Amino acid sequence: MLTARDLSTRLADLLKRERAALADFLVALSEFDRERRWVELGHSSLFYFLHRELGLSKGAAFYRKTAAELIQECPEVVEPLRDGRLCLTSVVQLAKVITPENRAEVLPRFFQLSKREAKEVAAELSPCEAAPHRE
Repeated sequence: MLTARDLSTRLADLLKRERAALADFLVALSEFDRERRWVELGHSSLFYFLHRELGLSKGAAFYRKTAAELIQECPEVVEPLRDGRLCLTSVVQLAKVITPENRAEVLPRFFQLSKREAKEVAAELSPCEAAPHRE
C-alpha cells in the first residue's frame, strides 16, 4: 500500500510532466501558427483550428492561441510555463503588457499569480485612461 508521501511524490511528478507537456504543445503550436499551417487544413485562424479541429472549448482555444502567439514574440515565457512559475491563465494578461523593451522587468511580475492577480498587475502596468468627463 502506498503512503501519503508516496502518493504526494507521484502527484508532483505527474504535475511536472503535465507542465512540460503543455509547454511542448505550446511551442509546437507556436511553430504551427508561425507557418500558418491551419490554412492548409481549411481554417481561417489558429483559434478556429483549435476549437473545431482539436475540439477545445472556445476559452481553452483562446488561452492556447494567445500563449502560442506570445511564444513567437517572447520565447522567454516557455521555461516559466514549463516549470510552473507562469500559469496559462496569466498569459492572456501578460500578453497585453509585455513588450520587447520591458520583458525582462515585466515577465517575473506575473510569476505565481492567479488570473485575478495577473489582471491587477496588467492594470497597474497599463492603466486605462478615463473617458473624458463632460461638464
